[in-house]
Amino acid sequence: MKKTLTLLLLTTISLFSQDSLVFVIRVDDIQSRNTTYMPAGLTPFQTAVEMRGGKVTWAVMPHRLIESMNTNGALTKELKNTVVRGHEISQHGYNHTCPQCNATGHEFYCVSQFYNHPYSVQQQMLQQGMTLLFDSLGYIPKSFVPPGHYADTTTFDLLVENNFEFLSSTGVTKDYIFPGLYNLRMHQEYTWQLTEGTYRSKMTQALFDIRTNGMSDKYFVILHHDPFIRQGYLNGIVVNWMGELMDSLNREFGGKIKYKTLSEAASSFRDVGTSIAETNSSSPEGFQLSQNFPNPFNPSTKISYRLPASGFVSLRIFDMTGREVRNLVNGYQESGEHSFNFEPGSESSGIFIYRLEFEGKRLSGKMLYLK
Repeated sequence: MKKTLTLLLLTTISLFSQDSLVFVIRVDDIQSRNTTYMPAGLTPFQTAVEMRGGKVTWAVMPHRLIESMNTNGALTKELKNTVVRGHEISQHGYNHTCPQCNATGHEFYCVSQFYNHPYSVQQQMLQQGMTLLFDSLGYIPKSFVPPGHYADTTTFDLLVENNFEFLSSTGVTKDYIFPGLYNLRMHQEYTWQLTEGTYRSKMTQALFDIRTNGMSDKYFVILHHDPFIRQGYLNGIVVNWMGELMDSLNREFGGKIKYKTLSEAASSFRDVGTSIAETNSSSPEGFQLSQNFPNPFNPSTKISYRLPASGFVSLRIFDMTGREVRNLVNGYQESGEHSFNFEPGSESSGIFIYRLEFEGKRLSGKMLYLK
C-alpha cells in the first residue's frame, strides 16, 4: 500500500510538471515603519529570488519615500536599482492610512465605518502617490495594490483614468474587475511572522497549494510583507525559506515555471483572454485613444484618436494635481482619425494626463514631459 501511494504521488507530481505555471512574488508595505527588524533593505531577498530566476513585485507605499526611514536615501537607491534589474514597483495606496478613521489597515475605502471616500479625496491620494514615485524614482507604475485590499468603484474609475492597467486584489481574477482594469488576485501568504517552529509546515502547505490551486489557476501569486523579508528578521529566515521554496519548484517544474512580475503575468493572461474592446463597455466600438508619441517627450508630442461617429469632442490635458493645463479640442468633429500636438511650454517636467471625451464616454492616458 505504501509503495502504491508513493507511486501515485510521484505520478501526480509528474503530471503537474507537464503544465506551465506562472509564478508571481509580491511583497507588500514597502517600506514599513517597523524598526524592530533592521536593516530595512530589499537586496538580500531580491538576490535570493534572482539567483533562482525569479522576479519581485514590490508594493510600495509612496509616502514612505519622504519619511524619516528614508532620510539617507537607501530605499530610493534600492528601488531605482530593482527596476533596472527587471523587477516591478506597484503603487500601494499613498500612505496606508485611512483619512476618515486614521486606521492603518486600509486607505481607499473605510472598512471600519463603511464609508466611501469621495472622488476628490481618492484622486488626491492617488495622484500624490504617483507624483512621489515619479519625483523620487522617475517611475510610472502600471499596477496597483489597494491597502488592505479595500477599494470601491470610485477607486477603479480613478485608476483607469490615471492609466493603471492592472490590479492585484480580491474579487474576480484573470479578468477585468472594472472596464479597463485587469485583476490578478493573490493566493496566499506563508511567511507573516514565520518562525523555526512553523518553517517546515508552511513550506509543505505552500508546495501543496501551488501544486493544486496554482496548477488549477495556471498561476500563483505568493505574498510576503516587509519587514519579515528583511535580513534582520530572525537572521533572514524568510529569505532562506523563499530560496528553498524556489529550489523545490525549479526541480519539480524545470523550464515549465515562468517567473513574472505582476504586470507581466496579468498582461500575458489579458492578451490571450477577452479583449478590452469586448469587456470595456464604457468605450463604444471604434472609439480609440492611442498612446502619445514620442513618450517621454520634449518639446512636443502627438496625441491621436479615432471617433466612430461625428459628435462633440473634448480633449484636455491635466497635471498631477488635477489642474487643467490645456484644452486642445472642445467642439464638433467628424468621424475618423484625428491627432493634435501638445507643447507644455513653461510647464514643469512631470506626468500629464490627457483625457478624451465623446458622447458621454471617456478615455485617458499618461505621458511624461522631460524638460
